[in-house]
Amino acid sequence: MIRDWDRQADVLEAEDGSSALQALETDRPDVLLTDIRMPGMDGIQLAAHIYHRDPQMSVVIISGFDEFPYAQEAIRYKVENYLLKPIDRQELYPLLDQLKARIAAKQEEAKEHALAAGFYGEIDPRHSPLAADIEGRCYRTIVFWLHPGQYEALALLFKEMFKRQRRHHVVMSDRHHPHLLLAWVCGSETGLAYESIRIVCDSLNDQLRRETGKPCLAMGASARFSELGRLAESYKAAKLAALQSFAASTRTVVCSESIRKTFRYDADLIHEWSLAFQRKMAMHQAEEAADMIRSWLKRFSECQYSAYMLQDWFAATVNVMNTLIGRSSHEVEASFIEQRSLFDYCSLQHLEEGLTGWVHAVCELLKQKEAKFDLVENIKKDVEIHYASRITLEELAKHKYFVDPSYLSRLFKRKSGMGFASYLLSVRMEKARQMLESGSGLSVSDVASAVGFNDDSYFIQMYKKYFGETPGKSRNSKPVVSDND
Repeated sequence: MIRDWDRQADVLEAEDGSSALQALETDRPDVLLTDIRMPGMDGIQLAAHIYHRDPQMSVVIISGFDEFPYAQEAIRYKVENYLLKPIDRQELYPLLDQLKARIAAKQEEAKEHALAAGFYGEIDPRHSPLAADIEGRCYRTIVFWLHPGQYEALALLFKEMFKRQRRHHVVMSDRHHPHLLLAWVCGSETGLAYESIRIVCDSLNDQLRRETGKPCLAMGASARFSELGRLAESYKAAKLAALQSFAASTRTVVCSESIRKTFRYDADLIHEWSLAFQRKMAMHQAEEAADMIRSWLKRFSECQYSAYMLQDWFAATVNVMNTLIGRSSHEVEASFIEQRSLFDYCSLQHLEEGLTGWVHAVCELLKQKEAKFDLVENIKKDVEIHYASRITLEELAKHKYFVDPSYLSRLFKRKSGMGFASYLLSVRMEKARQMLESGSGLSVSDVASAVGFNDDSYFIQMYKKYFGETPGKSRNSKPVVSDND
């Protein structure tokens, strides 16, 4: 009866429970059907042994009507299926269909768990249920970036297509981004060639558009791999390829091996852009900074820059704003912007809206902080501490206060009544005079060095110009106080 149900089924037979246990030492069937009444070990005892040895194996008890209450004792061993004698096809075949579907679901679930663990580097997938599928074949990982509500539809379409093609496959959602559908496909090198994958992905995307009204946002595929040990690598490559498809607004799948060949990366451009963006933000020019973001994203799509470049630019943009927030805040916990993943956005327009929103919020925050923070007084404190070091307003503007140097120069002069260089010189001169008149015995050369001058003659010249006398005269003119005074 079983062979009539499925000619591919492999049927093993044993005379009794003891023989069955011996057979199980070498074979592991999916389903075991056992009578209850048998010499030696009966069916209930056999079910108990199987439960302790292999609890995942399905057991079916065959019993006569008068044995049925006895058969129910097997419930404690997770025996859920019973057949009453005499067995007929109308009762056997639906049960076998049910068990086959359940076993297939368990196998798919086991592969899904193994695939996830391999993707995230938690296990060595070479010893997983995937190993049997990959033998003599290769595989690709494909990422579909979806709109909300599309996952179930695409997962079903994908499974149906590859089931028809009789290719080994696993479909699952991404652990970190549930709107990403991860598909693992195993087959021959020819079947997994780029053109074949492109045709499959385009076909699935067309069907998805017909069913949901929209195509997916992006599609990316890893290169072909033949070693399961590189599963995590294939996962990362497929996600990057999907990001490239998203960034370049392509209408077809991007394969990871084409990214470096086809798309550009310009580190200098990111650096130059970041400096210009920082200046706009530091001067609270929110709309100009937002326009820079809009212009960049438009240019990015037109110039075919790589996903690596988009990731690095995005991180640099957020870092600029966080640096300004940190520099302007004296609070223990400043309100920094969280570094989000680009996969959190559904389009470049969505990304643009998110960034420009942050720009306006950060500029407003900087304005509020600056109103409570006297920038010029803070610079004067810096000069009071670091007057002996090389210190310029331009360096302070760029690397400490993150404002435009010319703006800071005008602000300093307006609030202090003199330029920064003049103020720094006045502090150095006053410090020098205090040292000379302190009676410490320091030479003019020592004093010059202590207040930041490397050239003694230039120090003497500036001192005379500032006080109208030489440093030596200032030291000699110091009044002498006797013990009798």
